[in-house]
Amino acid sequence: MLPRATSGYPPIYALSTLFFILALAGVVVLVATDVLHHYDVSLLHQHLDSVPLTMIGLSCITMHLGSNCNRAEKLKGVFLGIAFLLWGGEQLIPPSRLATFMDEGAVAIFVIDVSFVIWSRLSLRDLSSVP
Repeated sequence: MLPRATSGYPPIYALSTLFFILALAGVVVLVATDVLHHYDVSLLHQHLDSVPLTMIGLSCITMHLGSNCNRAEKLKGVFLGIAFLLWGGEQLIPPSRLATFMDEGAVAIFVIDVSFVIWSRLSLRDLSSVP
């Protein structure tokens, strides 16, 4: 369910919601286009691929910038959004050093982000009880 607008609803959350809806719409358009074109590899697919990635990145960034979470969580969320922006932007440019750099940056951020999640979950458990 989408958040409801109220008088106390920060405008940045409205922006985040808009980007979120555009990301979902982008996925629908991407899948519909791929089905119509029988999943052929094309420049159209690559460009359409960039829309939901970019929009979800912008949604993530704006949501975290407007949140009341601690600085570390906010920073993690912004970096995750940046990773999606890099991934989406990389879809729009031809293979090049810049594309490789953008791809590498996105992969590094995703791996570091998930590593923090795994590390925090593992540190909460008594590892001696894991089979």
